[in-house]
Amino acid sequence: MKKMQRIGREVLRESSFSYAGYLTVRMGACLPAPCFQTGLFASTVATFISISYQTLQQDPNAVTQSLLTQISQQLPGSPNGTTSNANPSVNARNPFSPPATAVFVNSAWFVSLVLSLTCALMATLLQKWTRRYRQLTQRNYPPHIRAHIREYFSRGADRFHISKLVEALHALLLISVLIFFSGLVVFAFRGNTILAYITVAIVAFCVICYTLLTLAPLVFHDCPYQTPLSTPLWFCAQLIQLSVFSVAHHMAKFLRNKLRLVRSGLVERFRDLQVNKKKTFSQGMISTHEGSAKRFSLDIYRTALCRTLNLIDEDHELEEFVAGIPGLSESEALRRFDPLSPHNAGRVVLAALPGPTTFHEQLPWSIIQLSQRVVTGGLSESAQQQRTKACLKALYYIPGAIRDALAPYAAGTYYCLELLPLLNSHESLGLIEELWGTANDDVALSVRCVSAAVTAFIITPPVSVLEKFLPPGVRCIEEEKFGSDFLSKRLHMDENREDNDSLRLQNIVYFLKDIKTALSSMDAVSWMRPDAREGLLDEVQGERRVLHESRHSAEYRSGIFKAHGNRTSPAFVPAVQHDLLAVTLEILTRDSVSGAAQVQRDAFHEALSELETSVETAHSEGRVVETTKMIVDALRPIAEKLALRGGVTSTPQSGPEPPNQLHLPSLGVVSSSTAQGITVTTDDTSAPTGSPIGASSTSPNDPSHPSHSLTSFSEHAARDPAALV
Repeated sequence: MKKMQRIGREVLRESSFSYAGYLTVRMGACLPAPCFQTGLFASTVATFISISYQTLQQDPNAVTQSLLTQISQQLPGSPNGTTSNANPSVNARNPFSPPATAVFVNSAWFVSLVLSLTCALMATLLQKWTRRYRQLTQRNYPPHIRAHIREYFSRGADRFHISKLVEALHALLLISVLIFFSGLVVFAFRGNTILAYITVAIVAFCVICYTLLTLAPLVFHDCPYQTPLSTPLWFCAQLIQLSVFSVAHHMAKFLRNKLRLVRSGLVERFRDLQVNKKKTFSQGMISTHEGSAKRFSLDIYRTALCRTLNLIDEDHELEEFVAGIPGLSESEALRRFDPLSPHNAGRVVLAALPGPTTFHEQLPWSIIQLSQRVVTGGLSESAQQQRTKACLKALYYIPGAIRDALAPYAAGTYYCLELLPLLNSHESLGLIEELWGTANDDVALSVRCVSAAVTAFIITPPVSVLEKFLPPGVRCIEEEKFGSDFLSKRLHMDENREDNDSLRLQNIVYFLKDIKTALSSMDAVSWMRPDAREGLLDEVQGERRVLHESRHSAEYRSGIFKAHGNRTSPAFVPAVQHDLLAVTLEILTRDSVSGAAQVQRDAFHEALSELETSVETAHSEGRVVETTKMIVDALRPIAEKLALRGGVTSTPQSGPEPPNQLHLPSLGVVSSSTAQGITVTTDDTSAPTGSPIGASSTSPNDPSHPSHSLTSFSEHAARDPAALV
């Protein structure tokens, strides 16, 4: 009860502070500027008035000169000996009358001066009222009393329209400036015509610019420019449109009911336009612009995230950003962009994100390196666990990130050092269990691939590499109890480990069972449908080739890992899913399984036969099952080595049932028409006759021979050129 009361008090306090801040901004945030502007403008107008006011009075020097001229003309003798018979001066008989232009100029400038001084006075008063409001609402009272006081005075501020008074100040200042300009133009014509035309040109340019600034937000809703006249003009435009739609609706209704000349659909159309325009008119200009922003494209989110990444230059900042990636992917804000496939919008945004500028790496590798710096960062144990979990979880939600992380390990076991947090941490195993049943297709597939890769790492760890380069205080996951528990649960085995060949083959079998649902649903993916965009299938296959070739390039084998593929393309996600399966199978099939027990052999043969049957059935029905065919082609060398010919069925012996694992949701996994990117080492020319296939089950690859696991791929690709398609 006390906790709920405390929460209630905090809510009252926060709400009162928020509204007070909002009202203060409305009332006083823009007031110091008008005070300064109106004061400066008023002094300028006063200076011009001091000059022009003299034109309203008769010039004493002109009167004196006129009188002297008249006297000289009336003297008895003129210098030339003649007497002037001139009439008396007209000015001596008629009263002085100022020119109309002088009256107009002075009248305009006096009105401008009065308006500017009034604006300055109102701005000063509003500042005082704002300070009074803050004094009344920020007294040292309990939160609930303070909230009550603020609500009371805020209602008064709304009832007396104090915010409209603030807007009126800008209108007064605008009117004052326009009146001053009109007087300035007339004043210039009284002096010099050239100067007058120059003044008219400058004033006209300013008026045109102001008009454009006024109309811009009416046309472009994201325009930052606005003037005091924008809102009234917007309401006038909406009122005109509403009147037009109302008249059109009544005329169409009359023509339909009386003359039967108009269809009901047109009447309903005009009625909907009228209703929508009424709603827009009632919402106001700001709410309408906010609605336009909410209907904008995903570029808004992508640009905002890219700008945020460019500003990140510290590890803790990147950690905060990374921690929000899963939430962004599952966000309801992105779901409305693609309600039929809610995860598509998030992955479209996340796939194209670059890495932070100061980290000089793509986002997936920036996250991996951040997780690697946990050990050397001097963080507490809880902070290390939190950062590692945040980094690893973010990798699952970024399309292609898990493929980028596992691809180096597929190129050579010595590259496991590049992704130790993913392969050799308690947090990684916990995330596998946490995310196993997720409804996100991409995450579910990545979890199953990582689970199989981690299992292979535990079964056959690169001991020599780990002993030489493992950071101090970090133990191999194989030696930890949670690693043994994970292996037992994954492979459904007791504490007594069987031979490694059997475990590796059993891991392959369970991986095939894990992705079974994904493979069976691949015909339903959008890019393979008949109504898919023309050329999308070719784009997907092109992306596959790029991803495959990049993993087997000389640059990649030398340890330079970069993000490949066009990650902004809609073909990237299905292509990278296919390549992720290829990478995982390379990891699972590079070690020996020739010594596996008969139980595991029969289970493997059963799983492979089921895949072959599905491929044959699909071909007979004219369907494309490219991923399944790729997996079958990758596993056939193993079947041949085990003397179980592909396509030959036999009654398998009863073996242990797979563990009760969660079924994979319907995944949008891509497929390939060939066994692209799968490496199965079927021969080792450096090993003696009868030696195991591929790398030894007890010793890792030698770091001095980085091309060991890749040489077999090249040989396999040479034997099967279709693998490079």
